[in-house]
Amino acid sequence: MKLRRRAVETSVALLLGIAFCFVMYWWQLRYHYASHGFGLNLFMALPFAGLAVMILGGLRAVPAALAWLVLAVMTASAYVGAATSSSSTAAVLYVAPLFYGAVVLSIIFAVDSILRGRRGMRRR
Repeated sequence: MKLRRRAVETSVALLLGIAFCFVMYWWQLRYHYASHGFGLNLFMALPFAGLAVMILGGLRAVPAALAWLVLAVMTASAYVGAATSSSSTAAVLYVAPLFYGAVVLSIIFAVDSILRGRRGMRRR
């Protein structure tokens, strides 16, 4: 039963992340410097896939929701920054959620694991 619940939570987090990337892609198309690559959405969804793996690995619901919101803010910032900038290096903004998202996910997962471990020690 627990594995089924985690599988559902994993699927929801991943699908919402992919859907968010497609919404941001659609939103940024009205700007002159918008990126028109379809593959970009899948690339931008990689941090959400990492979150899905961490949920499957035992990340609880509240930290997972917090991590999803942080990833959404990072992803939205990358889309907005790249779409509104005429700089030749604006595409580098798309890498930020991938790198910093991994760092944030790792920190949230580590803190959640530590808190879960301490809570288990108190019960013994």
